[in-house]
Amino acid sequence: MAPPAIPNQVLPAEASSLNLALADVFQIDGITGSLVKLTTNGKGKANALFVELFDAPSPAATRTTPLTAANFLSYLESGAYDGTVFHRLEPGFVLQGGGFKLPASAGVAPEAIAQGPAVPNEPGNSNVRGTVAMAKLGGDPNSATNQFFFNLANNAENLNLQNGGFTVFGRLVGNSLSLLDRLTATPVFNAGVLFDSLPLQGYKPSKPGSDQQPIQPSNFLAITKAESSGAFAYRVKAKGASAVVDPISGALELRWTTPPTKATNVSVQATSLLDPKQSYRTSFQVLPAPLSEPSSTPQLQALAPAAGDPLISQMLLTDLIA
Repeated sequence: MAPPAIPNQVLPAEASSLNLALADVFQIDGITGSLVKLTTNGKGKANALFVELFDAPSPAATRTTPLTAANFLSYLESGAYDGTVFHRLEPGFVLQGGGFKLPASAGVAPEAIAQGPAVPNEPGNSNVRGTVAMAKLGGDPNSATNQFFFNLANNAENLNLQNGGFTVFGRLVGNSLSLLDRLTATPVFNAGVLFDSLPLQGYKPSKPGSDQQPIQPSNFLAITKAESSGAFAYRVKAKGASAVVDPISGALELRWTTPPTKATNVSVQATSLLDPKQSYRTSFQVLPAPLSEPSSTPQLQALAPAAGDPLISQMLLTDLIA
């Protein structure tokens, strides 16, 4: 897309700061919901999955899923998903996580994270490749809590109606699908109950008849950090002013120690976090408020007669009446 234009801004008189919503200027077509960033320990430089939640009407969703999105965000914002493992990989079907913490030492099984209340089922969006849905207990449509999975293929025929339908509450955006494909190429091992389809990277099993090598924390496929995200990373330069940008909302605040008396040039670079190859530059000016001109309207002044002077008082009163 062409670099968006930002109109010149006028700094109000005597103000020392100016606010501007950059998210209203820089947008990615088709993305309307909240964005979350799941940084993984997958090999390679691009190791973050970006997910758009269906908490707002989206061209990619049949319906919104406000309850499920809010439930997911509550775990994310509490830090519950930081340092969790993908404990189930069924190639060509699902990659599942959100349920167990990464162990701190070798040979220790991941521990389950604390679960909050179950969230009501919100079916209706299709379980197609690249979408994210809530896991739940068999025979209980309203039992989803913290575990979620990525659809690795079109699972609509299987999952859209099973157990009341699995709630699809988001989708991968940007280049995240290629990372998901890399993650799901990880070898799978049977590590016992709950972990019989466990993806492990860099793990070399022992030869038959020998004691099994303990699984190291680094062998697990994990989410190292889960956080809310904006769509762009911003770099703002303004001569004589400091610039602060909220990384999620894109709210820009320019601050001056002393209000400027002449135009300030401001340059903005916005780089897409979903595809770093997309970067846009634009500029605008902040203009000081115009000085108010002296009023040309004559000012009337009341004349106060000297105390005890009835003649002057009489004349003034006569003039006013006339």
